[in-house]
Amino acid sequence: MKSALQTWVTTYPADRAANLPTKRGSASNTAIMETVPEALREQLVYGDRFTVQGSNGSGNWAEISWVAVVDSAISTSTQEGFYPTYLLSADGKRLVLSIQQGSNLLGQELGKRPAMAELKRRAAMMLERAPKSVGRLNTQAINLGAKPSHRHAPLFEAGHVLGRTYDAADLPEDNELIDDFRTIVQAHVTIAANGGTTPIENIVSTAKSEGLENEALPYVKRYNLHRVAERNNTHSKRVKAHYPDVCMGCDTDYSSIYGDAGKSMLDAHHLTAIANLAEDEKARFTVEDFAVLCPNCHRIIHRLIDSGDLRALRRLLGKD
Repeated sequence: MKSALQTWVTTYPADRAANLPTKRGSASNTAIMETVPEALREQLVYGDRFTVQGSNGSGNWAEISWVAVVDSAISTSTQEGFYPTYLLSADGKRLVLSIQQGSNLLGQELGKRPAMAELKRRAAMMLERAPKSVGRLNTQAINLGAKPSHRHAPLFEAGHVLGRTYDAADLPEDNELIDDFRTIVQAHVTIAANGGTTPIENIVSTAKSEGLENEALPYVKRYNLHRVAERNNTHSKRVKAHYPDVCMGCDTDYSSIYGDAGKSMLDAHHLTAIANLAEDEKARFTVEDFAVLCPNCHRIIHRLIDSGDLRALRRLLGKD
């Protein structure tokens, strides 16, 4: 892991300064796009829940390059949600490990200054939902060394929740780097399980609207994460394209009833039990880990002891 990170931090400043006409084949590009993500994937223990992606700019060489670990339970893009990430400062002197927030869409919607204020508010909320013990990680502000006019850096700095800043010229050894990485991933998982960036009143209100007003708050928070995963537009589209327009609970064929509009009647339902979603190492987010259910069946399965037990739902309906 140290070797991959070291290649990135030592070669990127020179590659960027040289403004190479093509990034492909450069040492820093290989590190950001391949070797660093692979080193991080080897340390992930959450099944298919996380993907790793890096960026050195979509066109010109970015002033701030990064490698992010995106949580499929929350988002499939760095444009939104929150995620552990490594950021290399503009001068290449600091490598920052950080729980970051997707800020691009927020910046477009609100403008930079209001977006920064909102990111700081959300960061404070997430910090309250983080584990009390986070090892060597800390809550100190980060400095990416870019000008205030930089498009992204001020938003990255405002969106920082907790992490650690390394001296790029003196990175720790593998065991320390790996321990910090695993700690920040677990902190991220805990924050997600505790509600992430969703205000508690919204979490409770959603649970009440779906008949879960008598559940304890920890369950309600996990339920919120479960529904965030199900409502993710990317997951939903893939799942609905994969399965016929037939409810996998009651067997109702909605296309035969409503024609082309039938597909929109079905919900994507994640089959990992709510109680395990935040912490189960085997939580997965492939299309096969979802079912399509009509709104009635979807609401009922969430009231079962195991919301991932599709056969129990079908037995209840006399289908199995």
